[in-house]
Amino acid sequence: MTRGYNPSADPRQQSLFNNRLQGELERLAPFGRRNREIEGVVPSGSVTIDAAMGAGGLPRGRMVELFGPAGVGKTTIGLQTLAAAQHQGETAALVDAEYAFDPAYAARVGVDTASLLVTQAADGDQAFRIVEKLASSKAVDLILVDSLAALVTPEEREAAIGDANPFGQCEMIASGLRRLSRALIGSPAVVLFLNQIRAYRGFGYTETSAGGWSLKLHAAVRADLREVRMGKRLSLRVVKNQLAENLRFEFDFAAGTGVVPEAELIDRGMEMGVVRVGAQGLTCNGRVLGRNREAAMEHLAADPGLAAEVRALVRASLGLPQPKPVRRAGEARMALEQASGE
Repeated sequence: MTRGYNPSADPRQQSLFNNRLQGELERLAPFGRRNREIEGVVPSGSVTIDAAMGAGGLPRGRMVELFGPAGVGKTTIGLQTLAAAQHQGETAALVDAEYAFDPAYAARVGVDTASLLVTQAADGDQAFRIVEKLASSKAVDLILVDSLAALVTPEEREAAIGDANPFGQCEMIASGLRRLSRALIGSPAVVLFLNQIRAYRGFGYTETSAGGWSLKLHAAVRADLREVRMGKRLSLRVVKNQLAENLRFEFDFAAGTGVVPEAELIDRGMEMGVVRVGAQGLTCNGRVLGRNREAAMEHLAADPGLAAEVRALVRASLGLPQPKPVRRAGEARMALEQASGE
């Protein structure tokens, strides 16, 4: 009978075995490790959305998907995120695949349209090349794609209606996301995809987001946006999060504003015990905000200093870091012009 090798029987053989094992471990260690040069988040402009992300904002170097039914407020929240990033000194870009960007409405939400990088891609192939170029340039912090469902293949754009491959869009998105995931390594950019839902019959479910399974796999965070009370209150439910647990929040929503900041401060503050209900009404840190919720909202809207104090207390209670912009020299507009011209 042949005996198996036992390295412990000979000290010299044991040493050689250990050295060989250590060498194998050192050789294999870099595999599976994703080195990211820049850590941090990009603020969303909402304490609620930052808390739902689990990291205090949209994670840099990752893809985020926000999906929901038509008219629920996805574009307004996307514009609010652009405005918040610009307010922190970040560089923001918008890829308008629906050809529906309204500069006047964006300005109402708070977007600086003069410094916003805007492009309207002819098809999905050009859109992905633009996003990949912006991400790899490391000069852009936030890239908003509105929307993924509107991206068409070059073949579909040129073919007759009904003659295009029904699976062409899914294949194009899968290929584009694979390339984009490489471009985001070491990049400070966050790619926020707005997406729509579609009715789907069979396989145990009736709804899915457009574009197939690719974005479900590549996105670090996926959030489902739904109406709780028509036009006034929304629910944000995180269905996938690689950074934290899946959370769900409700918040007041207003067209032209997005998430109502005073209402969410009161809601999140009461949940965390920062805002208390007493004999005098709603109080925070010993200061009276108002007799009721509406009065407290009016007081916070009229006193920005008090609102900033309450916001800092609420963010600290939620464990959210204060957003810090990444300062660096970049040629974002040049990268966009090069990508659009290809």
